[in-house]
Amino acid sequence: MGIPVSPRVEVLVTAASRAVAGYCGRVFERGLGLVEYPAGYGRPLLLLERPPVLAISGVWEGGNQVSADEYEIAGGLAEAGMLRRRRGVWRATVRSGGGVSGTLGDFEGSEDGLRVVYDGGYVTPGQWTLDGALVVTLPEDVQEAAVLTAVQLYRSRGVDAMVASESIGDWSVSYFAAKAEGKSPIPGAARALLAPYVLYRVS
Repeated sequence: MGIPVSPRVEVLVTAASRAVAGYCGRVFERGLGLVEYPAGYGRPLLLLERPPVLAISGVWEGGNQVSADEYEIAGGLAEAGMLRRRRGVWRATVRSGGGVSGTLGDFEGSEDGLRVVYDGGYVTPGQWTLDGALVVTLPEDVQEAAVLTAVQLYRSRGVDAMVASESIGDWSVSYFAAKAEGKSPIPGAARALLAPYVLYRVS
């Protein structure tokens, strides 16, 4: 950001990081031994919440452990957070509600449904700060988007997002904007960098 480190700057960087994660609908930090009860739609793919998937410790379906030979996370599947069943489909835990949406099924979020224990996510600069033995794996474009967001937060401090201003030469006017459109904490350049990392969930 080109300014000295201070408690205020650290708060802005944390706020920017959270804004980026919220915009992308995901947690970027690496987690080990994550326990998840994914929604099953009676299809070969399961979508996990913390991509990329680094390792699978175990998968249980209806309380029974599924053999590791039955699924894979190789290649692009791991990066996308998808677990593919090699033969057949995963148990349906969501009732079809029409279109692409569904409703809570009898087994979703329970031991009788699907349970996956895995390692996933990226090593972030913050995690590296806490453990120098780690290697940062968070993509550079995500890091740059967080920096751009932090810079915008720093430059817009004290500015009311509901007030719009226009200037022409020596003349300027400020007025109340009914909608603070274009006042997202994440600037356009950052949104473009983050586009490949946004997760869209079916609910």
